[in-house]
Amino acid sequence: MYDAMEMNFTDQNRRYVYQPIPPRSIRLVNIVSSHTSPHGFALSFNEHPLDSLPPFWALSYTWGSPDFPTSDADADADADAVDWDSSHRVDCGTGFLEVGQNLLAFLRQTNLTMSQPPAATPREPRQMLPERPFNFWIDAVCINQADPAERTQQVRHMGRIYQSARRVVAWLGPAEPSADATWVVREFAPRVLALAGGQRHDDASRREAVRIFAAAGPGLQQHAGAAALLGENVCRRWRERRVAFFAFFARKRWLTRGWVVQEAALPRPGRVVLQCGGVQLSWAAVNDFASFVYSAGWDAQLDAELAAAVPAWRARPGTLERLWNPVAAALPEYDRRGGVGERVVVWQRRRWGAVTDCEVRHAEVLHNLHRLRAYEFENPLDRIYGALGLCERILGDRYAVGVAPRYDISVEAAFTSVAAWLLGFLPNLDMLGLAGLAEGRMEGLPSWVPDYSFRGPRGYTSLQRVRQLFKDGRSFHPLDATRTGDGGRQGRFARTDGETRLVLEGVCVDAVGKLHRLEHDERGVLANVSWVVDFCNREGRYAVNETFAAAVVTTLSANIKPRAIPKHEYRESVEQWARDCVAYNCAAHRGDPALDVADRLDLCEAGSAKGRSLFMSSDDVSQAVSLDGFAEKMADDPITKVVHFVTPGRKALETRRGLVGLGPAEARCGDEVWLVNGGRMPLLLRRLETVDKAAVYVLVGEVYLHGIMHGEMMTDELRAGFRPVVMV
Repeated sequence: MYDAMEMNFTDQNRRYVYQPIPPRSIRLVNIVSSHTSPHGFALSFNEHPLDSLPPFWALSYTWGSPDFPTSDADADADADAVDWDSSHRVDCGTGFLEVGQNLLAFLRQTNLTMSQPPAATPREPRQMLPERPFNFWIDAVCINQADPAERTQQVRHMGRIYQSARRVVAWLGPAEPSADATWVVREFAPRVLALAGGQRHDDASRREAVRIFAAAGPGLQQHAGAAALLGENVCRRWRERRVAFFAFFARKRWLTRGWVVQEAALPRPGRVVLQCGGVQLSWAAVNDFASFVYSAGWDAQLDAELAAAVPAWRARPGTLERLWNPVAAALPEYDRRGGVGERVVVWQRRRWGAVTDCEVRHAEVLHNLHRLRAYEFENPLDRIYGALGLCERILGDRYAVGVAPRYDISVEAAFTSVAAWLLGFLPNLDMLGLAGLAEGRMEGLPSWVPDYSFRGPRGYTSLQRVRQLFKDGRSFHPLDATRTGDGGRQGRFARTDGETRLVLEGVCVDAVGKLHRLEHDERGVLANVSWVVDFCNREGRYAVNETFAAAVVTTLSANIKPRAIPKHEYRESVEQWARDCVAYNCAAHRGDPALDVADRLDLCEAGSAKGRSLFMSSDDVSQAVSLDGFAEKMADDPITKVVHFVTPGRKALETRRGLVGLGPAEARCGDEVWLVNGGRMPLLLRRLETVDKAAVYVLVGEVYLHGIMHGEMMTDELRAGFRPVVMV
């Protein structure tokens, strides 16, 4: 069918000319063996309607270097060995196409393997390869990248393409994995998964295996139960090889590429194969094993160990989650004929307050767009368009995707259109917790629009999400300061006015009076606590009839209660933690003018001589710090860990009415606290101007204001005062 002789007529100086393609069709490419072509092969295209595609494989890869350098020296060595940014001419029809170095390596490897299939051995199973002629879909060549209109049209089909492919080849580059990494994927992971795998551990033996592995920890060190399940030799080999396994993946750029999320999630389980040179590995085995790591509770310890041992792991937080591929794990729940799976419905109600099928699906779309912040895209517009295939799959047949790919608009316009679309289908205004002012955020973006390219401080996200992410907290009710964001009423809370304005209804209830930076020392303990001393030494009790110390600690922890503290001891524990934190800082930072709080205590003691109550005294400090291991105990305290988890990227604040809160780092004195219809979180707004007697604001961010987070302030009288508020 494909005669290599036709390549004799190739004009080496004539670029291949793409022919226009029908709107509902795609190009597929064949790799044709050719002795007359400089690389030993040529490319040949054929067009097919989407509704009648022949068998084909789709490629998922990185356009540049497949690996991150592990050091500057490695980067120099790599540059000397291979120029990954170079392009190469490949024969195609009667002309040529230019392809990158990494794609050329894949084409060469595939042509070689299809021409001379390697014999299967016990160490190297038979590779999954088609026989010639066979179709591939490769974005760099199957789409005319020089034609914006065609690129826009073909991006619409990406989800369909990867779902239709017989197999998706994830090309990780020409370097083959070490024997250690290969052993983990092919031998260790399958053995562990046979014992403890599966997302539903409803089998007693599987639950027991998970319990044993959880008790043994990720090192499987000297644990009789783990040795009985796997054998001591296997446990030892795992200890010796696990770092090499994770380090191999930590260097791969493919795991950080944004388009990969849908390319690896949309195909059916088992259809994605990792290819590294001539070695193929099961992506499903890697996903399932990473899922097991989470179910066994190994993730935190492994993450810490690998961050210390592997620079590439430390440089790219979230690698373990990428190996798990949670997007792919959730997608089948949205394919059920009877509606979304109950497990996801429960989770989405807890996460977003979503109740209806429509709310649950649109909340998942937002969640995935937010998740893609951790991935890399060359074109910022693709942070939206690179997820359209996922959006279509999540929304199903009942709901249309509210945006279409357009490469002729600004990134700001694309992000704004997505926010306006989703606000009409979400159960409340929690999305605004992902927006607001922040250093490093895209300039020119309306303040109410999430920046899907901005990561912020590590782990920084909305406070609702922070409270769910903390693994060692007790169950809780979502925050809902207005009692209006309980789902089932999507689309009624906000409207857009023009291209950049958002109109809400609400009322200003307070304003910021004081702000305090939140810093932590090398042990993770809150360091600047002079304001804590002042606040806790106020006379009387806090607004909700609790001590000021309890109000401060509950605020700093966003009302997350650690499971390690019994319920009946919690109130006493938070007050003791406040005292211990002050004592710790007196001892640890004495003499540091920025952090020393001893002078504050002296002033408080002077005040107490005049009849005022005293939060704590110098004697209390001396007694606390004299205890053996006091500093270490403070660092390991469950409340310390919660505060360290919650507060990055935030400031403590005191309002003019005397309330204590937790707000964004960009907050200023005078910023107004608003309760808005549909907003479960109070919003911090900054007045910009007054136009036609209507104030215009920017959204600074959401705020936790202790004492009003469960609707305590919402009265009929307050609600009657709601009025339009415009944000830009």
